[in-house]
Formats: sequence, structure tokens, C-alpha cells
Amino acid sequence: MNVARAIALVVIAVFLVGCTARHAPGTPAPSGAAQASPAATGDGGATGQVAAADSVLPQLTPKAQLQPMPAGEVNVAYAPNVPPAATRTNQAIVDVHFDVVEGAKAIDLNGVTYTTWGYRLHGDSQVTTGTPGPMIRARVGDILRFTLTNDGTMPHNVDFHAVTGQGGGAKDLTVAPGQSATIEARLLYPGIFMYHCAAGDVPDHISQGMYGGILVDPETPLPKVEHELYIVQSEVYTTKEANGNLITDRAAITNETPTYVVFNGAVGSLTGANAPKVQVGDTTRIYFVNAGLNLDSNFHPIGSHWDRVWEDGGLLNAPLRGIQTVLVPAGGGTVVDLVAQVPQTIVLVDHALARAFDKGAIGQIVVTGDPNPEIYQGFPVPSIAPSASPSDEPSVDVSSPVPSAMASSTPSGSAVPAGSASPAASVTNYTVNIAVGASTYQPDGAGDEYADSENPPDYVPNVLMIPLGATVTWTNNDSDMVHTVTAADGSFDSGMLQFGQSWSYTFDKPGDFDYACTPHPWMRGRVSVMMH
Repeated sequence: MNVARAIALVVIAVFLVGCTARHAPGTPAPSGAAQASPAATGDGGATGQVAAADSVLPQLTPKAQLQPMPAGEVNVAYAPNVPPAATRTNQAIVDVHFDVVEGAKAIDLNGVTYTTWGYRLHGDSQVTTGTPGPMIRARVGDILRFTLTNDGTMPHNVDFHAVTGQGGGAKDLTVAPGQSATIEARLLYPGIFMYHCAAGDVPDHISQGMYGGILVDPETPLPKVEHELYIVQSEVYTTKEANGNLITDRAAITNETPTYVVFNGAVGSLTGANAPKVQVGDTTRIYFVNAGLNLDSNFHPIGSHWDRVWEDGGLLNAPLRGIQTVLVPAGGGTVVDLVAQVPQTIVLVDHALARAFDKGAIGQIVVTGDPNPEIYQGFPVPSIAPSASPSDEPSVDVSSPVPSAMASSTPSGSAVPAGSASPAASVTNYTVNIAVGASTYQPDGAGDEYADSENPPDYVPNVLMIPLGATVTWTNNDSDMVHTVTAADGSFDSGMLQFGQSWSYTFDKPGDFDYACTPHPWMRGRVSVMMH
């Protein structure tokens, strides 16, 4: 035992002597060892930059020599738009001013509302909710001069993942209602970064909608593309009050069980009339942030691939090529390029597919143009279209209205930045006729219940296949009889429809939805919602 102890003491002593020799003042470091260099300086004083031998930090222009960004340079945009890249090559001071805004936001296509907290451009009274917050765009080496004004009812701030400083600036940007505060922060690394509120109950503030993205372009710009999109994935944790209003479920936040998982703050924000539209041959670059709060994202384009992926949003690194699904951690980001090879509707999902089918994490990119059978050609099973009266045929509205949800998130008078993907032009509406005599009793389990030849007919057509984001309108044509359209899973309910009354519902999630009439439960129908 004594011999073993002696040997151990000798080994320790030798190790300590070696360490002392390695770190003694004035002792040269071994050849090839990394050493910290003195802070780089320039005319006008120290910049504070630490320039190690392998540093990727840009050579910083001294702060005293920086000029404001040029007149006409646009550095902010509301989702899904992206501000255009700066044309300058010099570093500058980029001024951005946000207001905190608290307000009710429609979080699905049927007008279900939830009170969110978020950010909007200063003085933009047209925007009543700010989820997600605007995208900020600058260049590496720029100084972000950011001001936050609190128009809310409680303290808020911003933590920028792109900022080097206490709390990403949150400490100095914490403002009570009515207050404003400013920081100036050097943007040292290029990439796509999250920002969020870090005041008070931080998980609550993020899940309530206080998040967004800041893009820092590298000194050497990325290859130009035809379209750019800004997408933020997030989670909403809710419960219903007795009056039916949605409120935050704080226990669900802790348990990581969201009610909704969404892109750009709401179910349907990138589907149907809100889906971006591109042409065959176009490349779309997506700057993607996963705001969380809790879940990683499995970002996947159904029917396509990510041609380029700047993993984790780091733009100093070479992109990966030809990737199917990108894992984006909560609080992280990615930059992906998507090439439109053939006409189709590409479906963007979190490929943890229950989040897409059941909770709303779905977007679409509509590709139009000439087919290319060298890449894809389908040979589907021939089908015979069932006969239908004109009222049973789907009607297509091509007037291209701007949905209210989109109108409320874009300031009046602002142009869509060049290169941003534009919304798709059309939305499809379907009709179902509640037929005369629909209340006639039919035994449960009748073999023709879901057949076109059902006798007696009730909902016509009683099986309807529609695309995601379509609206179905039911009209009660059964004279002197009251009916309902009530989902078996409780997701929708028309209430009592008198003769001649109509009721509409927009389907913002894929799947099969069985429904029935409450007073006449033998009346049954089905809507099948397809992602493609």
C-alpha cells in the first residue's frame, strides 16, 4: 500500500511540475499551440475585437468611424417576407425600433383567437399582434442600434441570440409599460438567429408569442435566389375557459404538451390562399427559426429536398447538399434552399407528423409551370367522376383576396420586398346540400351510408375529398326541418341550422373528419382533407 501511494505521489508531482512549466510566466507555448492575441486596434481606438490565430471574426471598423445605413436600405419585414440584402460592402450602424404589442390573434382559419404578446415596427398601428416579430437583416460587422418601446401592460425585453453582451441585450432592454431603451451591439457572426423576450416568466413570454428572427449576412453574400421566405416554428399551450375563450395553460408549458405547433404564429399561415407561389426552375431560400418553446423541429419538404442546407443557420460553413429533413433545436435555426423541379404543391412539415396532422405545423409552396417527365411522371388509377348537380361542384374563387390575417400583419403602404415569394392566387370552396327528406330514418350501419347512391340521401355529397385549407359550406334545403353539422371528434359544430340557412368551416388540418346531425344521428357524412 505504501509503495503504491509513493508511486502515485511521484506521478502527481511530475504532472504538477509539467503544468507549472507550461504555464509559468514568460514560458513559450509549445509550437502550434493557440495563443490569445492582444485586442486589435485601429485608428481612433481599440475595437474590443479578440483576434485569435483561427478567429472567424471580421476585421471591425472602429465604431467612431461608422456611418448610418444608407438611405433607402430596408432592414425589416413582416413574415413571411424577407428584407432585401444590403448592396453595400462597408460596415454601418443599422437602426431598428420595435414596439411591444399585446392583442388577440386568430390562430386558426376559423377565427379561434388567443391573446398574444409580440413585437411590431415602431408606430405601426395597423399591426395589432406581433407574432412572430419582424425579421431584422444586417451584415456581419454592423452595429445594431436597437430600441424597444413597451406599449404593453407588463415589463418586456429582447434577448438577441446574435448579440454578444449581457443576456443578448435583455438586461439593458428591459422596459416597463411606457418606457423605451436602446442598445448598440456589434454583429460578430453571420447566420440566422432567434430573438425573444427574456423578462419575468420567460417560458410564458416565449410561448405567448414574443419571438422572431435576425439574419446577419456574411461578408461574401450567399448565391442569389429567386425567392426568400422567413418562417418561424413555435408552440402554443392553451386551455379553454368556461366561456370558450382560449387562455394560456402554464402547466402544459412545463409538461411540454402544446395544443398547437405552428408556422408563423397560426395554423394556416402558409397554406391555401397564404401559400407562397413560385415557378418551375425557381430556387426559394428559407430562413427558418425554431422558437420552441420546448420541441425540436424536423423540417421536411414533402415532394422535394433541401438542395442546400446551412446547418444550424451558420453561414460561415459550407452547405450540406441534397438533404431530406433538417433537425432544428429549440432556440436554433437553419437556412435551406429548395429548387422547384416540377409543378406540384410542396408541403412543408415538422416530420414528427402528429404535429403536422393534429397540431397545425404545415405550410405549402405552390409550384406552377411545365411538367418534366424526365424527373417525374404519374400513372394514377383511372377514376370515373360521380355525377353531381351544379351546386355540388366545388367553386373556385380566383379574385385573389388578401386574407384578413395577412392584411393585419403587413403595414399599410409597405411593398413586398423584391425576391419574396408571393401568396397563391386562389382559394377553393366546396358545398354540401342537406337534402330534402334527409331526416328520414336509416338503420345504423346501413351499407350505403357513405355511398353516392345512399337512399334516402342526407348530406350530398356525403363523402367529400378536399385539399388542405379548403372551405366547405353546408346548406339546409330540408324544408321545415332543423339539422346540424357536428364533428364526431368535437372539432366543429354548426349549431342548429333552420331551413335555408348555411354554415361554413375551413379545414386547416389534414385527415378524415366524420360528422353527423345531432337531432338525427343516423345522418352521417365525412370530409377527407388531403395535404396534396
